[in-house]
Amino acid sequence: MNLDEIKAVMALMKQNDVTEFEYENDEQRYKLKRGSTQGVPTTQPVAPVEEAVAPVADEPTTINATMVGIFYEAPSPDEKAFVKVGDQVEKGQTIGVIEAMKMMHDVVADHAGKITKVLVANEENVEFDQPLFEIEID
Repeated sequence: MNLDEIKAVMALMKQNDVTEFEYENDEQRYKLKRGSTQGVPTTQPVAPVEEAVAPVADEPTTINATMVGIFYEAPSPDEKAFVKVGDQVEKGQTIGVIEAMKMMHDVVADHAGKITKVLVANEENVEFDQPLFEIEID
C-alpha cells in the first residue's frame, strides 16, 4: 500500500464508522485503528511477515466452505464427482458445490495441487469455513 491508498482507506473508515482495519501481503502488514486512545499514542511492534505466517508443518492445507449449506460432490446425482483423492486440481477449478437457499454455489480450489483427503460426505450439511478438502500444494 502506498500513502494515497492508506489515506483512502482512512477516509473510508471514517465515512463508514469503521474503527479497525488490517491488511497483510507477502511483504508488509498494516493495522489501522480509529478512535480515542485518551491522548496517549501507542505503538505495537509487529512481527516480520515471515514469522507471522510461518506454516506449521503438521497442519495440512485445506479448502474450506465459503458458506453454510449442503455440500455436493458432483454437479448432479447421475454425474461423477468433481474430484477424488489423488486428483490434480488447478487454482479456480470447481471441486464441489454448496446449495444454500435453493441456489448452487461452486466450491473452487484456491490453490493448485493434489487432493489428499475429502473431509465431508456427499449431501452433508457444512458450516462456514469448515474444511472440505485437504490439498498438497504444488
